[in-house]
Amino acid sequence: MINAKNKIFLLLIFIAGNISAQQKNIGKPFQFHSVNNMGLLEGQAGSTFQLQTINGAQYKSWFAGAGVGLDYYHFRTIPLFIDLRKEFGKRINRLFVYADAGINFYWKRDKDPKQFYYNDAFNNGVYSEAGAGYKVKLSHQIALSFACGYSYKKIAESGSDNYYYFINTPGNTSYLGPPVSSSMSKINYNLNRLVLKAGIEF
Repeated sequence: MINAKNKIFLLLIFIAGNISAQQKNIGKPFQFHSVNNMGLLEGQAGSTFQLQTINGAQYKSWFAGAGVGLDYYHFRTIPLFIDLRKEFGKRINRLFVYADAGINFYWKRDKDPKQFYYNDAFNNGVYSEAGAGYKVKLSHQIALSFACGYSYKKIAESGSDNYYYFINTPGNTSYLGPPVSSSMSKINYNLNRLVLKAGIEF
């Protein structure tokens, strides 16, 4: 399990790791880029935001990289994922499509509701996202991007409930016995969201 400090550290590594790579871009077939997004998530559980940083390499119109983010939809999670995107056209500004796939790491908050009385725990789940956008070049190294898409987030909660029973004494007196844990149960949260996001690419 990744603790809170390590999760934040991952975000910082992905952002800082792009600095030295940018010095090696010019004149080479593989261009190293960092794509940093802020997005709005909308679904049945309400509206919230996401943050992402993706670092990888571009070859012609194809880009592949690894990303990490913060996702506050319903439960706070750290998505860790692979990002693949394709640009279209030969102009400076281009349309693109993208697809992400990875894992959500649950990051506990005290205000998160619990459905089970005993042994309540959250398990990591699948993360995916796909969509289309438009990339606007500001310079040789910097571009803005705007995208919309569909995002899926899965988290599982497991635990058990306690029940009580009455104990009868020889004098026909009943009293409440100690709690007994029932069998383990599991709830799967399948969270479907629409996403609108804007980003800057270095």
